[in-house]
Amino acid sequence: MLHPRVAVLRRPSGAVQLGWDPERAVLLHPPAVDTDAVVAFVRLLDGLHSHPQLLWEAGQLGLGGVALELLRDIDAAGLLIRPNARRTRVRTVHVHGRGPLADSLHSGIRQLGITPTRSSEYRGGTPDSLPASDLVILTDALVPVPELVSMLLVRRIPHLQVRIRDGHGVIGPLVLPGGTSCLRCADLTRTEFDAEWPHLAAQLLGRTGYASPATIAATAALTLREIESIIEGAADDPPRTLDTTLELDPHTRRIARRRWSPHADCACRRIAATGAEAPDDDRAASVAGGQV
Repeated sequence: MLHPRVAVLRRPSGAVQLGWDPERAVLLHPPAVDTDAVVAFVRLLDGLHSHPQLLWEAGQLGLGGVALELLRDIDAAGLLIRPNARRTRVRTVHVHGRGPLADSLHSGIRQLGITPTRSSEYRGGTPDSLPASDLVILTDALVPVPELVSMLLVRRIPHLQVRIRDGHGVIGPLVLPGGTSCLRCADLTRTEFDAEWPHLAAQLLGRTGYASPATIAATAALTLREIESIIEGAADDPPRTLDTTLELDPHTRRIARRRWSPHADCACRRIAATGAEAPDDDRAASVAGGQV
C-alpha cells in the first residue's frame, strides 16, 4: 500500500506528484497515459487490493503494462509499505513504570498496532513477575530496580530505558542481552569516572524525573520512533539506541548521542548466555542497576 503520509498531487503539466517535499517528491508521468487514470491507480494502493486485483483494475483504467512500471517506480522510491511484513518477531511489548512517559508510551504503542501490557511496580521473586514480552520499556524511573534489570538479563528479554534527567529526555540504551552493552555496563562505566556514583544512584531509586509538558511529549515521541524502528526491523533503519543513549535538550532543541560500550567487568554476556545470577561483587558494583 502507498504510505499514508504521501500526498497525491496533480501538476498542470499532467504529471502526478507523490509527496510535496521538494527533495523527496516523486513524479509519475508515463507518456500517452491519462493523468486521471494514474491518479485512480495510485489511490488503489490502499492495502485492500491484491497484486492481481491491482493489475486487473489497471487494465480497466487503460494502463496495461504501464501499471507494473508505476509500481516499480513507487516501490523504488520507498513509498510502499507492507503492513504484514514485519522483519522482527516483536509482537508483544510491556511498559513498566509510573509517570507521564509510561502514560504517553502506553497510548502511543497502541497506534503501532500492538496492545501493550503494563505494570507500575516490580514485585520480584518469581519468573512471572512481568508478563512474557518480546520487548520491555522501562519508563520514568531515574534508576530501575536492580532485581528487575537482572531478571531481564537472565530471561534474555530486550529492554529499552527512557527517563527524564534534570529536565532532559534520555532514551536508551536498547539492551539486547548477550549482544549489546547493558544497564550494568553503563553503571560500571560511569563509576570509572565518578567513584561515588553507586551511592548517588542508590538515592535515585524510586524517583521520577520532572520536565515540561513539551519535553515529556518530545521524549515520548522520540522513544516511539525507536520502538517503531525495533518493530519494523528494517536493515536500512536500525534502532539508534543500540549501545547508545539519545539525550534531548529542550533548550537547544538538539539531540546528543552518547556511546556506551560493553564493560569488561560486567557479567552480562555470561548471565545472558547461561541464565546464571550475577556474582555478589558484580551486583555491588552496580548498586542501583542501570542508570546512565
